[in-house]
Amino acid sequence: MNDTPALPTVPVLTDEQRDAVLRTIAELGAVAQAIATAFVQAVIPAVQAAAQQLAALHRQMQDAGLLDADGKPVRAADRPAWQSPYGPPTRRH
Repeated sequence: MNDTPALPTVPVLTDEQRDAVLRTIAELGAVAQAIATAFVQAVIPAVQAAAQQLAALHRQMQDAGLLDADGKPVRAADRPAWQSPYGPPTRRH
């Protein structure tokens, strides 16, 4: 005996049904594109304002001597990155 489940059957569409499905897919694609375009147009001013603020902050940090010309911190860290500011870890026995 074969215990393999039967594969589901695929419905057969008429030409009119297929054309209606294709038209609906095209309409949905156009609506999705219009929504995406509207969203991008709506957020452009906010993204530009944020970029300008970040550029101004970067310039201010360079003017204050906190960053070099490459944007790297001028002063080295007080301790290695692995070292905790709270001292060495406690020993667990």
